[in-house]
Amino acid sequence: MKSAVVLGISSDIGRELAVRLVGDGWAVLGTYREGGILTGVPGSCRLTQCDLASPASIEAFGDLCHRDSIRWDAVIVAAGTEEPIGSFWECDGDEWERNIAINALGPLRVLRRLHPLRNQSGAPGVAFFSGAGTNSAAPAYSAYCGSKILLIKMCELLDAESGDTSVFIIGPGIVRTKIHQQTLRVPERSGANYRKIADFLGSPDPGSSHDEIYACLRWCLEAGKPVIGGRNISLVHDSWREGGRELAAHLRRDPELYKLRRFGNDLKVAGAPGR
Repeated sequence: MKSAVVLGISSDIGRELAVRLVGDGWAVLGTYREGGILTGVPGSCRLTQCDLASPASIEAFGDLCHRDSIRWDAVIVAAGTEEPIGSFWECDGDEWERNIAINALGPLRVLRRLHPLRNQSGAPGVAFFSGAGTNSAAPAYSAYCGSKILLIKMCELLDAESGDTSVFIIGPGIVRTKIHQQTLRVPERSGANYRKIADFLGSPDPGSSHDEIYACLRWCLEAGKPVIGGRNISLVHDSWREGGRELAAHLRRDPELYKLRRFGNDLKVAGAPGR
């Protein structure tokens, strides 16, 4: 039986991925940030508290995993927050840094602890999720976007430093999850994104489904390190569906594809010094 650790099983995406993993015969260990009843989580999942903004909580979770010899085939990071929302200059500095901790630094700290427990006889994989604003500026969401850019680059670095583990990140597109309530609560701070989110939630557009997210995740895990390692995959725009053979072939040929890069010609600007 394969085993997955889902960080943020209390999130909508985390819960739905756990449901589908269990349905496919996986054992799941899930973490949640705050107490309370976790509705919809399969009863077979093992649950434990872990606050990704707290190094002490992460250390306790790592101790538990080592004590119980939790051998994993996949670590899936589904935890995240958009708050604080607003201009960088107006956001509380501690809240801004807490966002970076929850979205990026905390999960990376967990991964450092869990890495020795990976199932080295298989093909272990680590999946992160990116979000809006990583390809263009998203004013009022600097902490969220900055944390996701950090993860995109860390996937490439960690994959290069991990001989047997594929580390990748998926951009799921817009998904109907409760994280959007963070934007709706502060219309005066969220800028143009408030209308975008309100219009989406009030429209018949289903966005990316949890079935699609799970199918893309499984494709990435099964594609293997030479194909997916270090990549930033778009669920919406990349041709991973129906086997994704052509996409896999392109990725094998081009080690720079779908990574954080600056591409473009060296433009000759009038008045600029020559080489």
